[in-house]
This record gives sequence, C-alpha cells and structure tokens, in this order.
Amino acid sequence: MGDARSARSGRDLSAVPAAIGGVQSPPDSVESTGVTRPLLSGTLLFHLNLSYSAIEAGERAEVVRRCYRPILLLLDRLPWLVLALEAPGHTLERARELDPEWIERLRERVHEGRVELVGSGDTQLIGPLVPASVNEWNQRLGQETHAALLGHRPRVALVGEMAWSQGIVDAYVGAGYRGLVMEWNNPRRAHPEWRDEWRYGTVSTTSSTGRSVRVLWADAVAFQKLQRAAMGELEERDYVDWVLARGDASAPRHLSLYANDAEVFDYRPGRYRSEPRLESSEWERMERLLTTLHAGGVRFTTPSAVLEDAAFDTGAEVVLGSVADPVPVKKQPKYNATRWALTGRDDLGLNTRCFARARELERTGGDREAWRALCRDWSSDLRTHLTEERWRDHLRALEPDPVLPDTGARAGGPLGTRRVERSDRELRLSTDDVELVLLPRRGLAIGALAFPSVAREPLCGTLPHGTFDDIEYAADFYSGHVVLDVPAEHRVTDLERTEPEVEVLEDRIEVRAEVPTGAGALRKTVTVLADSVRLEYAFSRLGQRPAGTLRAGFVTLLPGGLGDPLFVRCANGGAKERFEVTGDFDHGAPVSPLVSARAVLGATDGTLELEDGRRMLELSWPNWRAAALPLLSARSIGAKRLVRVAFSLAELDETLRPGAPLTDFSMTLSARRLAA
Repeated sequence: MGDARSARSGRDLSAVPAAIGGVQSPPDSVESTGVTRPLLSGTLLFHLNLSYSAIEAGERAEVVRRCYRPILLLLDRLPWLVLALEAPGHTLERARELDPEWIERLRERVHEGRVELVGSGDTQLIGPLVPASVNEWNQRLGQETHAALLGHRPRVALVGEMAWSQGIVDAYVGAGYRGLVMEWNNPRRAHPEWRDEWRYGTVSTTSSTGRSVRVLWADAVAFQKLQRAAMGELEERDYVDWVLARGDASAPRHLSLYANDAEVFDYRPGRYRSEPRLESSEWERMERLLTTLHAGGVRFTTPSAVLEDAAFDTGAEVVLGSVADPVPVKKQPKYNATRWALTGRDDLGLNTRCFARARELERTGGDREAWRALCRDWSSDLRTHLTEERWRDHLRALEPDPVLPDTGARAGGPLGTRRVERSDRELRLSTDDVELVLLPRRGLAIGALAFPSVAREPLCGTLPHGTFDDIEYAADFYSGHVVLDVPAEHRVTDLERTEPEVEVLEDRIEVRAEVPTGAGALRKTVTVLADSVRLEYAFSRLGQRPAGTLRAGFVTLLPGGLGDPLFVRCANGGAKERFEVTGDFDHGAPVSPLVSARAVLGATDGTLELEDGRRMLELSWPNWRAAALPLLSARSIGAKRLVRVAFSLAELDETLRPGAPLTDFSMTLSARRLAA
C-alpha cells in the first residue's frame, strides 16, 4: 500500500514500534497459503470507563487490574504494536486513585508513542442530548485532565457512545480537536449516496456554524467480531480471514479493528444474562489474534496517523445525520438515543433536573466545579443498566432542584378581539392573531389551529377519517392528544368526551377540563395567548411511569399550511441543524417488542421548528420542567403526505425499570413568517 504521507503529516507513529522493539514493519504484501494479500492498516482503540453502568464502585480496582493493565502488557509483549486508548477525565482520576503505577506507565507509553491518547470529555455523556454549554465545558474539562495526568492534550477524540450530531462538532473543535472517531455503519445506512469504499478512509464534515473536522470511521461489525473472537465465540481463523479479506491491492485501506469497551475482556459485570462464560484469558487470545494479523500483513497504526495520511483521504465531505436518523449512534438499531433520554430508571427525571441546573449555571455563571458536577450528573451510565446500589447513592447525592425564574411560558399581551363559539362538536376560540378549534368530544384535541397573519390556512389540527384512500391509514389523525401504550396490555388515550370550562381574560382565553382515561382523570389546560397556544398536561396526578410509552402533544400538519419543500430545524447539542423532510420514516416506530422507538431529535434548546422557507410553525417546551423529546414521522400516501410530531415522556427498552414518577408537561405552538 505504500507509506505516502501528506505535507501536513506529523511524526509517523506507525514507525515507532520498529524503532523501539527492533522489529521491522511487514512488507506491503505477504504470501499466505499461496495468496498475495495486500497490507491493511488497522487501529485498536480501547475505551475505558470506570463509570460503566453495571460496575459497582467496589469493583473498580479489579477492573483496572483485569482490564486496563493487560492493555499495557500487550505492548510489552508485542514490540511492533501501537494502539490507542480513550478514557474520560473522570475515569483517569479514579484510575490514578486506584492504581497510580498504572497511570504512570500509561503516561510513559503515551510519551514514547506506543499509545495514542484519544480524547473525550470529563464525562461520557450523550452530546446531542445536552445543551451546547455543557458540551463545551465537558470537552474543555476533559482536555485539562488529560494534560494534568498524562502530560498530553490529544488532537483526536472518540465521540461519546458514537452518538452524533453536526451540532456537537463545535464543542470538539473549540477544545482543540482536529479529528473525530465515529461509527460508519449507522450513518451509512441513512445515506445510500455514499460510496462503500469510504469506510476504509477518512472524510471531512462541517458543523452547523461552518467549522470543519476530519472523521475516521469505526466499524461496529469489526469491533464486535474481535470481541467474539477474543471470547472464543468465533473461530480465530475465521476472524483473521475476515479481517484480511478487507484488504485491497488496488487502494490503501484502513480498518478500525476495535473501538469499544475494554471492560468486556476478562471481566463479567453481570449486565446481561447472555454474557459468555469466562473460561480462559481473553487477553491471551487477543494477543494471538493480533500476532496472526501482524504476520498476515496488517500494519498497526494510530488514529492520528491515519487522519494525517493523504493516502486515506477520500476527499468526501459528508453530513452524518439525516431526517430519518438525526442522532445516529453505534451498533444495532435497538441502540438509539432514546435509551439515554426516555427509559432507564428515570432518564426523564434526571435530564429534567440537569436541564434546570444548566439553565441556572448559564444564567449565573458558575465555576469549574459546578460545571464539572453537572457533566457528571449527565453521565450516560446513570441512564442505562445502573446497579441498584449506585442508583441509590446517586439519589442521595443529588442537589436540591434549582429555583428558576418563571420565564418558560410565553408572556401574554392584550388579545384584542376575543370570540368564543360553542357547539356540541366544536369549541372555537379566536383572537386577532390566533384561530383555534378544539374538539370537546375528543378530549380537547385540536381540530384546527391557524395564525391568520402568517398563513390563511390552518397549519395543524385533525385529518379526519377518510383523508387517505389507503385502508392502513383509514383513521382520524388528531393533534394535541395523549397516547399511553403498555404492550400486550392496553392503549389509553384522552380522546374522550369532556365538558370544558372556559375563562376569557384580558391577556388569555383559558380552557380547562378533566378528561376521563383508562389511567385516571387527566387534567388538561389549553390557553390561547396573544400569538400562541399553550397545552398543559397534568401527568403527575396519574402516578408512576408505565412499562411502555407515553406520548403527548401530537402535532399533525394540515394540507395547505406549510408547503414543499418542508424542513425541520432544532439544536442537537449545539447550533441549530436543518433537515429536509423527505422519504418515509417514523422515529416512534418500534424496533422490536422490547424497543419502542428507533430515533429521536435532541432539541436541546427546547424548540422544534417546521418550516417551508416562507412560514414556520414553532413548538417549544420548558425542558427544565419536563425533558420530553420530539419524535417526527413522515409518509407519502398516494399523492398526499402525513407529517406528525409527538412528544415522548417514556419509551420502552431493556434498561427500563419501574418506579419513576410521571412528570407534568406543557408545550407552546406559535408561528411566524420567515425573511425572504
């Protein structure tokens, strides 16, 4: 394959092992069973995380001994090997307390060039689900810890849980990173226009604000194969043959052999019943695998060396997210961003408190330690398979919820003309700038909502039965309602007859109702303000979160309101991103009977905008009171289109645990014209 380097390359780290160990790099191709195999560049990237959800605090020293020390031992035994290691600042601090000698040896290996330190933040958190300010602080604090403990500030970072958005790029670039490691498989699935060959090279991507960064692909299939081979579930020869078959004599290729947890080797945290038994040393088996790959022509290198090598530059400029999958994450579809937002022991409650704390720190400033504590409260591992003991410890350590100024609701102004018209089927409310039709027979669902100064036709409301010819869609598609689904048990909605109370005031028209549902009476309030409509749902009166899904605040677009092309805009951990709504997709469609959703929008500033370049419908909600997240769906049905948004307060997956309280939720709908 050659060893061409671009003029911007730094030191050739791939040559370091030969200099240290006296072992020459293998030739560009080797003869193996009579077949000439081209040399393939491979990287090993071990992710270290002592906050791993299934590890008890008392077991962390054992994890360092069984999982971290063997990584450096591999380097001692294989003088031609270089590898990469990534650990959040929090993990490095804990490792220093538990095993200062290991930290010192790691520091030496980093300075020798045998280990490339790949960066991450202070804490492993899910960037597209937290505010931009938290992402910025997390990366800044992580770099400070890397420098303090290991004397090095890395220039390549591993994206946390490989949960991506274009918005988070700014936080990494701002912290000094020039390259990011991200999974190939899920973004590729959403981008059929990409070339398969790109998976073996590097690409560029640009943030929402125009800042560019290089991307090196990890491969979920490759790292799962190495795990299986090291655990004895895959024959070593089959694994080696699979890797060597990735090589191509016609073009240089890089394969990320591993970019995942170190804690899965020679240690069983008991996270899954299906965990393979630990029968022999998996690190020894890995040593054999790496030695065989080396003999077969694989040249081990580092992420930065690949990113700096012009031979691997595909020249492609890509956007990784898509409207169908705006926050791609690693591995199979059951792993999506809802698992850190809407499931777990109480993801919604944890995120709500964190958003409130972030809002307070943004308002008051806050020192480094306050931001560090917030980053750690936003740890992804508090939101998945956290042990009971650690969950109780976390609840005891929680600070009181901050008291925030009541600035979440849109301020009301004089309404001007106010009209209320009642009939058996409809309740019509109108002002100078809002026209709203509610359906008392359907729990105050929205029949139509118009903003006359923005568009003549209603923007959202109800599509009645018979709108679509396809029998699969022969139903009413409402707005403003609630659906609670408990699989194999029942579906509960608030689409029931109710007798609302209406109060007309100078600055608002307020409609209140107790809607009977199968889960109890739901208090629901609809308020018409000067230029907006607010919906409020008192879910806290219904008790605990269901072992299923709870979706509210549905918004169904009506024909004639917003035109084509249609776009959705929101902030996913950074500046706002804009996606064109094309094709058929449904974020809230189940992946399996155990996983109720497949994608979600981060919407970390509490707003979502649907616009056609001329008009915009904005949905906003105080996420510091309820960190619900929007699920978007779109489908072409004949010549017509069905586009809907629903706000989820609970989803279902294998991390869900009972006991979390339900949270009240409110959202506001408004509209405006866009500048030409």
